[in-house]
Amino acid sequence: MNEAPDSGRAPTSDHVGKYLHWVFGGLAALAILGLALITFVDVVARYIFNAPIPGAYEISELVMGVMIFAALPVVTWRGSHITIDLLDTITPRWISGWRDAFMFVVSSVVIAVLGWELWALAVTLASYGDVTEYLRIPIHPTLQAMSLLAWITSVIALLAALASVKRALASSVA
Repeated sequence: MNEAPDSGRAPTSDHVGKYLHWVFGGLAALAILGLALITFVDVVARYIFNAPIPGAYEISELVMGVMIFAALPVVTWRGSHITIDLLDTITPRWISGWRDAFMFVVSSVVIAVLGWELWALAVTLASYGDVTEYLRIPIHPTLQAMSLLAWITSVIALLAALASVKRALASSVA
């Protein structure tokens, strides 16, 4: 980890960030492409042929959940979350590193709990045999995928916390 993960951009020398970008960013991009294609075909079919795609809304819901959770590992590693930086210009760099590490640990715990709850919900829905209303697609596999992506994001947040500690220690020595 040559550069702090919270730089707001993909560092060119950061191998972890590049890997995350290609794997999880690629998954999110495929989900967006699928969502765009489904929406485009559905709109064209609805307005030109008066025959919308059956269940397009259900498919969009499932794909959107995966898309959001697939992007989280990349966003977390880059530190590209929405932040308020009112005090960043007056905060000493060594404090910023410790603050960022603390926030990454808190984020890791929160997203791990979210992953746990998603998994529990998936198990419950699987036991009920819950499916989407129109296409009868099982919902639990999508929730399980979202849960796994949340847990991966949690681990990445811990790695980002370690990088922030490293940055804080380096700036306190300098």
